[in-house]
Amino acid sequence: MTLPICRHLDEIPDALRITLPGGIEIERINLLEMIDPLLAPLMPVFNIIDTIVAIMNCIKAIPDVITDPTAIGACLKELGEKIAQLLKLLPQLSLPLLLLQLIDLLIGTLNQAKNEIEYLQNQVVRITQAIDRAKELDDPNLMSLAQCAQQNIAQEAANVGKSLTSLGKLIGLINLFMSMVGGPEIPDMSDLSGKPLDKMIEPLDALLTTLQAARRAVPIP
Repeated sequence: MTLPICRHLDEIPDALRITLPGGIEIERINLLEMIDPLLAPLMPVFNIIDTIVAIMNCIKAIPDVITDPTAIGACLKELGEKIAQLLKLLPQLSLPLLLLQLIDLLIGTLNQAKNEIEYLQNQVVRITQAIDRAKELDDPNLMSLAQCAQQNIAQEAANVGKSLTSLGKLIGLINLFMSMVGGPEIPDMSDLSGKPLDKMIEPLDALLTTLQAARRAVPIP
């Protein structure tokens, strides 16, 4: 069986969207990444239930204090841990923490995208050299392979751009929380889709600089 000389890359699918309780919309390319956001609204309920159970355990341990003084100590330690979890639900404590985590998530994603773009740029240089060499040798097979690789690089670049624009909802959520704490607004990345590789690094670096400044501006209680 003759194998094809070139296999083209497929375009990644559009981001899937789902609405969480409260009307917040989440977009992700990978469906599995939506599981945690879906379960997140239920976590405070679980924390409250755990605290109630810890309180009941302490109440039950009170009669045993006379015979076993250590029983109430272990119970109070567990209760303190549960209450500390509940305190994180207070807006003045939980909002800055959530905001920092969202900013760190976005910074990590953008750094990963930047590394991929730089890799693709290096590949473009090598492919261009291969095309020039194929012309010199008048080698149609080498030319076909080089042109196929060139098309795949272009598709990968388009996929990166689409992945970045799908982060618009996350940036919108960060800006919403930023407005609550008086922080700077983060610009969106809608103009990155369709840009050539050599035009994507500069706006990414500018956005990363803005995010680092925004992170420092988040008030920590």
